[in-house]
Amino acid sequence: MKQVLSLLLFINSVFVFSQDKTMVIDTVSDGGCKEALYSQYQKKFELLNKNYVYANSSEKNIIKEINSKAQVGFLETISNNEFLCDAAMLTYLKGLFDEILDKNKIGGDTFKILLSKDSEVNAYNFGEGTVVVNFGLFLSIENEDELVFVLSHEIGHQYLNHVKKNIEEYAKLSTSKDIINKTKEIEKQKYNKASVANDLLKNIVYQNYAKRRKKEIEADSIGLLFYKKTFRNPKAGIRLLEKLDISDEEKDSLTIADYRGIFDENVFKVKEKYFQEEESLFKKYDSEKRINTDSLKSHPACSTRIQLIKKYENNKFDNENFARSSTFDAIKKNSVCQNLLNLYSEKQYGICLYETLKLYKNDKENQFYKTMIRQNLLEIQKARTNYTINRYVPSYDNKNNTASLNRFASFVNNIKMSDFDILLTNFKP
Repeated sequence: MKQVLSLLLFINSVFVFSQDKTMVIDTVSDGGCKEALYSQYQKKFELLNKNYVYANSSEKNIIKEINSKAQVGFLETISNNEFLCDAAMLTYLKGLFDEILDKNKIGGDTFKILLSKDSEVNAYNFGEGTVVVNFGLFLSIENEDELVFVLSHEIGHQYLNHVKKNIEEYAKLSTSKDIINKTKEIEKQKYNKASVANDLLKNIVYQNYAKRRKKEIEADSIGLLFYKKTFRNPKAGIRLLEKLDISDEEKDSLTIADYRGIFDENVFKVKEKYFQEEESLFKKYDSEKRINTDSLKSHPACSTRIQLIKKYENNKFDNENFARSSTFDAIKKNSVCQNLLNLYSEKQYGICLYETLKLYKNDKENQFYKTMIRQNLLEIQKARTNYTINRYVPSYDNKNNTASLNRFASFVNNIKMSDFDILLTNFKP
C-alpha cells in the first residue's frame, strides 16, 4: 500500500512539475466508494433473487447456482477494488449513458454504469442493468462517438434481457429429456465413455454458442437503432470494428535486441541463456489461441457487423467529423499511463512491466516509465524470493501467449536474484 501511494505522489509531482493537465486517477483512496458499492449490490442481488420467477424446480436449482456464482464473483471484484471510483469520470460516462437512454425513451432507473481497471479492450452487460466499461477500451477508441457506439450495443443486450435468457436457455437445455437420456446412455457404456461425454458437451457448447451469436446480432441491430437516435457519426462504429478486428494482434513486441537496449548498463549484460525456454514441457499443446467468448471482438465477425452498419445507414459514410470533448481528450491523453497504474494496483506486476518496457524502449527519457519499471522489478524480486512469482507474472504458455510474452516470462524467471539489485540501481531516480 505504501509503495502504491508513493508511486502516486511521484506521478503527481512529475505532472505538476511539467505543468501538464494530465488526469491521474487515485486507484487506492476510494473514499468509501468500495464499501458503498458492495452494500448496494448486495441488497440488489438479494431483491433480485427473492423476486425471481422460475419455470420449474429442476431449472430453478441450475439457475440459482449460476446466479449465485456470478453474484459472488461480482461482489468479489468490488471487494478487490477492481472498479475505479473516480467521481468525475463516472459522471462523464453516466452522461453519455443517459444520452442514449433519453434519446430512446428508455427508463434508466435499473441501469448503472461502472468503470473497471481491466486493461482488456472490452465492455459487458452483467444482466441486471449494469454495464461495465473496461478502462482498456480507452486504449483503442479515438473519439466519443466510438464510446457511445459501444455503450449502445451493451444497452441493447440489457434491453433484450439477453443474459437472463441465456441462463434460462442453458438450464432448460441441461434438464431436457434428450440430454438426460443421452447422459444415461453414456453411463451404461463400457468403452469410450469419456470420448462420448466430451462429444455431448461439445454439442451443448456449440448449440449455446450459435444462440449467443444470434443474440449478438440482435444486440447489434437494436444497438444501431439506439445509436442512430443520438445523431452521432455512424462511421464511428465502422472505425471501431475495424480496430477490434485486429485487436488480438500484439501491436508491439520485445526482441532480445530490445532487452539489450533497455537493460545493458554498467555491469549488467543481457545473455542468451536468459531466454531459454523449456520447450519440451509445452510442445504437447497445440498452437491454437484461446478464444474469449465474452469479448467485443468475439461477437459475430467484425466484417459481418460492418456490413450490417453499412446496410443500415445506406452506405453514407462521407462525414469524418467525430464528437470530442475536453473530458474525453483528457482521459485518452492519459490512458496509457493510467492503464499501467491500474495494472500495478491490481498486482499484475509482470504484465505491467512488460507493457512498460515496450513503451520505454522508444522513450527512454520518460521518468514515469522508469519509475514503473523499478517498482515492478521490486515486486517481482520479492515474488521470486518468496516463490510466489506465478501469482504476479504470466507463465510460459505456447497456447495463449505471443512469442514476445513468452520471451518476457523466460527472462524474469531466468535472470539471477543478484541481477535484480543491479537493475534496480540502474533505474534508480
